[in-house]
Amino acid sequence: MAGLARIGSLWIDGPLSWIERASIASFLDLGHDYVLYTYGQIENAPPGTRIEDARSVWPNDDIILHSRAQSPAIHADVFRAVMVRQTGRVWTDTDIIALRPFPAALDWFIGHERMDRPFLGNAVMGFPRQSRTMQDLWAFLTGDYPIPPWFNARGRHALEENRANGIPVNLGDYPWGTTGPVALTHFAQATGEFHLAQPQATFFPVTFQQRKALTHPALADTLDDLLDREQSLCLHLYSRWLRKYTGGGLPARTSWLGSHLRRQGLADYPAGDAGVRRKRPKPPPDPAPENGDAVLADLAERKAAAPDLIRSSPHGRVVLVTMAKDEGPYVLEWVAYHHLMGFTDILAFTNDCTDGTDLMLDALAGIGLVTHLDNPALRDLPPQSRALKRANDHPLIRAADWVMVMDLDEFLAVRTGAGQVGDLIGRIEAEGAAAMPLTWRFFGSGAQDRPDDRPVIERLTRAAGDDFVKGFGVKTLFRQMDYLRLAIHRPRIIRKRERQGPLDLNWINGSGEPIDGKVMSWRQTRQTAGYILGQVNHYGVKSAEEYLLRGLRGDVLNNHGKYDKDYFGRFDRNEVTDLTAAAMAPRVKALTRRLLQEPAVAQAARIIADRSADRLARLRAAPGYARMMADLRGTGA
Repeated sequence: MAGLARIGSLWIDGPLSWIERASIASFLDLGHDYVLYTYGQIENAPPGTRIEDARSVWPNDDIILHSRAQSPAIHADVFRAVMVRQTGRVWTDTDIIALRPFPAALDWFIGHERMDRPFLGNAVMGFPRQSRTMQDLWAFLTGDYPIPPWFNARGRHALEENRANGIPVNLGDYPWGTTGPVALTHFAQATGEFHLAQPQATFFPVTFQQRKALTHPALADTLDDLLDREQSLCLHLYSRWLRKYTGGGLPARTSWLGSHLRRQGLADYPAGDAGVRRKRPKPPPDPAPENGDAVLADLAERKAAAPDLIRSSPHGRVVLVTMAKDEGPYVLEWVAYHHLMGFTDILAFTNDCTDGTDLMLDALAGIGLVTHLDNPALRDLPPQSRALKRANDHPLIRAADWVMVMDLDEFLAVRTGAGQVGDLIGRIEAEGAAAMPLTWRFFGSGAQDRPDDRPVIERLTRAAGDDFVKGFGVKTLFRQMDYLRLAIHRPRIIRKRERQGPLDLNWINGSGEPIDGKVMSWRQTRQTAGYILGQVNHYGVKSAEEYLLRGLRGDVLNNHGKYDKDYFGRFDRNEVTDLTAAAMAPRVKALTRRLLQEPAVAQAARIIADRSADRLARLRAAPGYARMMADLRGTGA
């Protein structure tokens, strides 16, 4: 079908299992031209599959096996690089299930396979003709003596000695993944094309670590919601694991995979066959809670290092919680701003930062402005969820009087009293309430294509009007209670506590109007939204270049795929001018100058500036840069 990518894959020889048949059929049903290359005979391919001789692509009957796994995956790694370069087809493994058509115009059919570190998957692989990554990967895998340039000096030297002594290299002796995802990731980074990879949600919405979501019935609805929300094009079945898990049989009939196979007619369940169903494994035990007295004593000691910066609040301990990944250019401004707003403490979690975000937070922690914690993997939870879980158990939250959770692209803006968070708390208390869900106001790019050195709150002052329905999400300032738990938009209620007595769920909105906290969701309506007393400024877009960079790093929910041109089009709101936060810019700039006198803060700022400049330079030099910018502005073809 015109407009769709042409797909190709490899099956060495012999009959296909239900996994391969379901994979191929999923592409054929969507109208794709699908060629299955083989070195032998295949008798049971789905109707419509074009079977072609693999030797027409790579005439090598000597199948390369991985020496330990005895898998032909190594041969397939080389074959796909040759096929993509020679035919222009997009490679897909035979355990990829297509969910939506692959548009040919996508060009870059490479995608992030995981979010905890830079890692591209090669189960889907295709490039535009001019791609240097494609050329370098092909040259490496088809070279006479391929020595991985990313090996350390000792490893490369040993291989070079073997080559000099006539000892042949065997690709199958390299560690698993060397000729596949590892090589792809290396060359994409080396050529500067890494940032052109599609978000994880596009091709790999279910990571290997999350693979059991495919087969556990209890997780079917959650996975369905994820795939629909992210508009994923496909997912990976991890067939080596799946075969072992099911013993070669079909997955549970009511699992996501079982339901999808039945719904799409991709596999037949015999009458009475419910498929293989296994108990969900027990999660590992949670880490032991920290010693509260020690944590708070350490915080007091850090605050004493810069007493001129630390303020108390008549409302007790007012704590701001955040979680971040690669927000380096914005950290200092955000912390300074909310310190000036009257928050007594900031609890920050970071994961997998590469741009100096963690270094800046460490530097600010040294003078008591922040408590910074690493947010490593925890079960299968995405970064935001595991940060909130850790925060709920942290001594700083247990000792808090008032709490709020915000991201680093959100700024609390107050329009009452002296413009402080304490003024909002005073209003909440005066109304006999216990919380205030504050409505988002989305700020647009102001037609700015590039960032500059001014604070975000100063350079971005155009925003959505009060009636922007998609902007009615909230972030909640609330009194800490033992029946509440942190959540990203509003605190979660421990319902079983209701049996022990009534809960204080009389809340007010950002205009001081009453809201029932029992029924309040993550967003408001036209009737419940309010901006008179305060709001949360949401700078989710910023300039066009910053938006493109944001899409490359994803967010703390792992929603790598949501930052596309459609999201930009929806939330680049510039209808009104709002200077509420901008009025704070002179004080914020003065405080950041003061903080930059701290050696550790200054050093972190230099690192962030250098790395940010490098990322921007690589973005601007990328072959697809002009097209991406035009797409955001609605001027693309």
